[in-house]
Amino acid sequence: MPDWPADIHPVAVAFWFQPVTVQSASPLTRQTLVLEREGSRWVAEVTVDLFGADAARFGAWLAACRGPVASFRVPLWLHDGATGSLRSMDEYAAAIGITRFSDGTDFDDGAGFIEGTGQPHITGGVAARLAVAGFAPWTEGVLRPGDAVSVPPGTVHLLVQTGRTDIDGRMIVTIRPPLRSPIGRAPLATDGLTLQMRLADDEAGRGRTRPPARTRWNLNLVEDLA
Repeated sequence: MPDWPADIHPVAVAFWFQPVTVQSASPLTRQTLVLEREGSRWVAEVTVDLFGADAARFGAWLAACRGPVASFRVPLWLHDGATGSLRSMDEYAAAIGITRFSDGTDFDDGAGFIEGTGQPHITGGVAARLAVAGFAPWTEGVLRPGDAVSVPPGTVHLLVQTGRTDIDGRMIVTIRPPLRSPIGRAPLATDGLTLQMRLADDEAGRGRTRPPARTRWNLNLVEDLA
């Protein structure tokens, strides 16, 4: 199935993370117990308004989706790239230049050695935690809450808690939705993110046309968890 047409841009989008919870409230005190279950996902409401040939082409693409049968990748429209600096260990090494020793090390503030090279990457992850490395040491703001990463490809995770890198340029970040399975080393993709989704129901292809040929669709999309 072809991905979302790259030249078709929504006029309005609502994109959010939908958890799965179960609530139990006491009939006497109204104290509430809330449990989170697996199966959290991204959900989107997308409005598309097109005219003429573009409307016909998009209508054909929707028909090819066959309701929720086919899955496809859509851009993460709410995200315009990382807001963190993404400053790497290589940038740090270049900046300190001649202050480094011949073996590539430097002193940290505690008279310990800083050593290492590299670019930002993921070293592993499980559940709601990702381990990242390759950043400048002792640095805040290389990644910020609200940034997003794609791992594995076709999935997107929002960073909800970040922090300061350690002497080796490493950091643990908290993400939502959590990983569905543990991962190992992977690239740190923060830009141009896409998400594997599908139409939520059989009525998605129903657009409202204003003659002569302008059609508006209000689409509900859900993340493909297959």
